[in-house]
Amino acid sequence: MIPFKYTLPGVGELRVSGQKAEYLRFITETQLLDTSLWHHFVRVFQTKADTADRGWRGEYWGKMMRGACLVYRCTADERLYAVMRQAVLALLDCAEENGRFSTYTRETECSGWDLWCRKYVLAGMLHFCDVCRDSALTERILDSMERHLSCLIARVGPGPGQIEITDTSDFWLGVNSCSILEPVLDLYRRRPKEPYLTFARYIVNTGGCRGDENLIALALENKLAPYQYPENKAYETMSFFEGVLAYYETTGEQPYLDAVLNFTEKVFETDLTLIGCAGCTHELFDHSTVRQTEYSETIMQETCVTVTWMRLCARLFLYSGDEKYADRVEQSALNALYGSVNLYMQPFLMSDGQTVSPLPFDSYSPLYLNRRGRSVGGFKTFDDGSFYGCCAAIGAAGLAVYPLIDALRHKTPAVPELREHHLNGCIAFTYGPYVLARDAAKSPDNLSAPVCPKRHDGHLRYTLLPCEKGETVRLLLETTGGTVLLTDYASCGKRWAESDSVITVWMPSP
Repeated sequence: MIPFKYTLPGVGELRVSGQKAEYLRFITETQLLDTSLWHHFVRVFQTKADTADRGWRGEYWGKMMRGACLVYRCTADERLYAVMRQAVLALLDCAEENGRFSTYTRETECSGWDLWCRKYVLAGMLHFCDVCRDSALTERILDSMERHLSCLIARVGPGPGQIEITDTSDFWLGVNSCSILEPVLDLYRRRPKEPYLTFARYIVNTGGCRGDENLIALALENKLAPYQYPENKAYETMSFFEGVLAYYETTGEQPYLDAVLNFTEKVFETDLTLIGCAGCTHELFDHSTVRQTEYSETIMQETCVTVTWMRLCARLFLYSGDEKYADRVEQSALNALYGSVNLYMQPFLMSDGQTVSPLPFDSYSPLYLNRRGRSVGGFKTFDDGSFYGCCAAIGAAGLAVYPLIDALRHKTPAVPELREHHLNGCIAFTYGPYVLARDAAKSPDNLSAPVCPKRHDGHLRYTLLPCEKGETVRLLLETTGGTVLLTDYASCGKRWAESDSVITVWMPSP
């Protein structure tokens, strides 16, 4: 195993305060302690709920368990540990005779999102092992995960009668299935048995996707940007490269690290936006670094992408100690992720008379003259008519990754300055690590009017104001057309009402 520069703080080793603590308290109280959610997430394994629509309900348990375990590292909340433990025991009882955990029937397994969901069973259970205080329970979990993986290895692979892993899903050329690579290697680290490493090597040799293309080879060649890959689904592709990094950490084979480093830098150069997310066309890599100034009628900047990017950068920081990766975690956390959190989850009335109760996280983040809360990413219903989404399930992990990584940094914070950004005839502003935005609910000015800032001795002219509820930065920018109110992006658009929730990061520049 390749040694890491840093390891994550353990349970009780970290004291989180301020804004970070507020977000951790919020998600603990409103989501992670909600036993009815855990019940729904376990029940889909009992009812095989994903059989009919080849859905992804089976991911919710593992996603939220992974997030809960990371939050527990930050808070050492005994209530949370008790709820997690019970959720683990409930899912362990869902194991089939051959050890399989799946929300698909045997007849429909290895299709749709089955392997993706099985991946999250592994990920959630193994994250709980990291914080579990009961050695007997830890051994029971690891025994169960070995059986869970072994029955998959018997079914999937290059041998006679097996199905190739890239053929186990009709979606995204099978990259979603290949992303099981990371937790497979996590189990191998705990139970180093040759069949697990052989299976991981098999996945790596497929290159991660169906057909003649090989994502690892493309990353090593380093000529194409990820938006030019034959498969450009941002979340799943980054998740696969998390596994490629784990493969390097396990084997020490340098080309796999090189592939991850090349891929990560290409994403940063060609698809990362000012708020620290990627994908302005639905949930796809699309050269967002350039396209982020465009108005979009579609969903964009998925929260699952934000958190997965944070996890990939965090892992590279732990491995290398390079501060640029910690900077990227911070950029995404303070802007895209915190902007997605619905801190004030009161039901509200839409103009059509419908009452809406938001989930803890928004799924998509606007950048130009648009609203939050436009859609629930990964929307799936349960048998009682309730629903959940992929971004709501993954968000807690991001809220914990940021303080865990930030605690390891040795960088002296700089005095914040207002540094302006120009792109495609538009202008945007940041204040220190915070992206600023205009919010029609805070100031009824014309958000689409051109903005030309005034300067004094080459510096932007502005006045800092006392922050209002939920804000971190509030200032008045002096422009040739009068003053413009700018506040931190994360605080904007949270009212959600159709008529007054338009926000914008990018503004026309004359």
